[in-house]
Amino acid sequence: MKLFVLIAAVLVTVNASTDKDQWVAFKQTHGKTYKSLLEERTRFGIFQNNLRTIEEHNAKYDKGEETYYMGVNQFADMTAEGFRLMLGLQN
Repeated sequence: MKLFVLIAAVLVTVNASTDKDQWVAFKQTHGKTYKSLLEERTRFGIFQNNLRTIEEHNAKYDKGEETYYMGVNQFADMTAEGFRLMLGLQN
């Protein structure tokens, strides 16, 4: 049991490190800056959620269950709702 907890903790740490590295690269690539530390933390959380969505989708793509591949783009720090609002779409 202790070994399982240790392995889980290591995986979470590695995943968080990878997310952080991708976050830094994302901000540099797309010239992203935020008005406050709170906004940056919020956007990073959204970015992490979007990374998980992308990973889950691409795992399905690899199995032939999806027809397209997803990746990080300039909108990866936005929620789906925020993206729709930006485009002027309703619901």
